[in-house]
Amino acid sequence: MITVGEFQYNPQEHSITGPKQYLDEQGEALLRRITTGDDLIFNITAHLSPDAMTAILVRLQTDYAGWLGIKLLFHELGIEETPHLQDQPETEP
Repeated sequence: MITVGEFQYNPQEHSITGPKQYLDEQGEALLRRITTGDDLIFNITAHLSPDAMTAILVRLQTDYAGWLGIKLLFHELGIEETPHLQDQPETEP
């Protein structure tokens, strides 16, 4: 078992576990980008970890920390949902 923060890799089951809401909202998409080579941050920093799986867990943990920080900030500010730029009405310049 490899553990980094809130994330674990189980080599017997070949599975990664972590906070469900994060994984559902953005962690699974991040894993897809990592495995397809499309995550720039992982590509730049993976060599700093002792092995590939630890590098993946480190990337998930750091992304999770940012995700959680934004969720907590919005909660403290009384914002119920994360605002999405595409949901904002366009304004004329």
